[in-house]
Amino acid sequence: MRLKPTLLVKIGLLLLVINATNHGAFSRAHFLLVDKRLITLVIFGAIWILSLAAILAAAFHPSPVVRLFWAVPLSVAGTAAFAYYAVQQSEFFIFDVLNFWSARHDTNRALDFYSGAIVPSLTVFFVSFVAFSMPTGLSTEVHRPMRFALSMAPLLPIVLMILVVLYRDGKGSDAMPKQFAPLSLTVLAAYKIDTGRFPDRHQVQLTPGTPLVRALVLMVDESVRADHVSLEPGNPYTPEWAAVRQPWIDFSPAVSGSNCSNNSNALLRFMANPRNLSTSITTNPTVWQYAKAAGFRTVYIDAQAGFISAYGKLQNYMTPAETNSIDRLYKLDASIPTHQLDDELVRITLSELSRGDRVFIYANKNGAHFPYVNDAPGDKKPPVAIDGNFVGNDPATLATYASAVRWSTDRTMAKLTRDANWNGMTMIYTSDHGQNFSPGHLTHCSSASNVDPQEGIVPLMVATEDPGLRQRFTGVSQRFPGHGSHFAIAPTLMELMGYAPADIASIYDESLLHNLDTKPRFVSDDLFGVFSSQANWHDVDPFTQRPRTQTARQHSVQAQVN
Repeated sequence: MRLKPTLLVKIGLLLLVINATNHGAFSRAHFLLVDKRLITLVIFGAIWILSLAAILAAAFHPSPVVRLFWAVPLSVAGTAAFAYYAVQQSEFFIFDVLNFWSARHDTNRALDFYSGAIVPSLTVFFVSFVAFSMPTGLSTEVHRPMRFALSMAPLLPIVLMILVVLYRDGKGSDAMPKQFAPLSLTVLAAYKIDTGRFPDRHQVQLTPGTPLVRALVLMVDESVRADHVSLEPGNPYTPEWAAVRQPWIDFSPAVSGSNCSNNSNALLRFMANPRNLSTSITTNPTVWQYAKAAGFRTVYIDAQAGFISAYGKLQNYMTPAETNSIDRLYKLDASIPTHQLDDELVRITLSELSRGDRVFIYANKNGAHFPYVNDAPGDKKPPVAIDGNFVGNDPATLATYASAVRWSTDRTMAKLTRDANWNGMTMIYTSDHGQNFSPGHLTHCSSASNVDPQEGIVPLMVATEDPGLRQRFTGVSQRFPGHGSHFAIAPTLMELMGYAPADIASIYDESLLHNLDTKPRFVSDDLFGVFSSQANWHDVDPFTQRPRTQTARQHSVQAQVN
């Protein structure tokens, strides 16, 4: 029997789409076989067989309405998997979906930065949609009961994958058919987001004494790597800051709380404790509560709020309930050009400090957020990379990133250092996460086992002119090089606010004022115990993981960022 051209085209397009959107299926099966995980292999194979049957049922259904109905979600799912793989060279998991939802206000910026994947992804969607919706080229009649069963067939692999991921505490979707896996993960993530309920936060139980400072600032930069911040005179990245380095003590390189903005900021604000991460992050008093109990006026400055379209412009897991403990909330809007956001943040910080009262300020800078080209004015964007020894992305991207750091971090932190009244004031500076410039990977926020250590290596510095505090901070930085961590910031803030070191030590293991004995590490994926109370930790040696030497940094071509 001679096959019709329509049928041949349809089969060819389906095979093309399945091949383009599914990576690693055979590798996964081979791994399970070699690892002798035969039960898992049988389940994996069975889901694949059922998924292929469901694809055929959707694509060859005699009703054009049914084919069109399934063409949209199955094509969207396959395209999403293809696009993510094009950017990250890996598949995404349930925790990526949760991260995407939390950072949905950054969609436009992400599309701009990863614009190279848009056209290929749209092409995949178009081909997939045509493959599923076009006529079948078959004339076989199907009775009504069978027609209904075939129309519902794609639901079976979706449900099965949901059950597998639930059973595996958020894992188990590796190399599953991408026409269904993204749909399963999205449905499950939506359910978790809608039904997630956390216990009420505790009130502050500790009694604070006399604060060690009058003013306390926690400055959290955005996407700044540790090797792009230096207090060495004449360095090519932050020379202006280095010129006014006198009050600063350098704990860099350090390790962030997480490799994702929302997670790191939540860990800092919620005073999380690595001893019992998921419990402490959901029940601990917030940094605002500790500050107010110690008599501090509280101020929050968000230089990224203009990119949030949602009502209230709250991000990083901040809720309206949390804002009740914030006396002054600044949300810089979209009327301010991106490259001027940190200038406005510095202006507000200096204004709040000038009041002379007891104040705690938490500031989220715009920093070097992608697309980096927007973070500095046009005449500050170098055309080539500033360091030939830097292993990473294309030279233009690296140069633009360095320019963004030079403009948004070096220049603004130098101004803040010069103009601030340091009498009784201490400031802690860090970044929410690092950046991974390896080709074919996300810069940060990777999930599961695909996390690069560079995503969690950040600068960490403390500035004060109090002789006693300077001696203590300097001593810890010298005794524990490379052991700085976001998890040491919460107990440091508490002691500066006036809480007793003995009380703090009963809760936390390390502090920038005492010791940094714990090996630095950061956490990814399930911070809040949505699926499991066991967090996904990543040990990091900030020195051995740095991609280039100090000598290479010192001999970089400075002219490119001037």
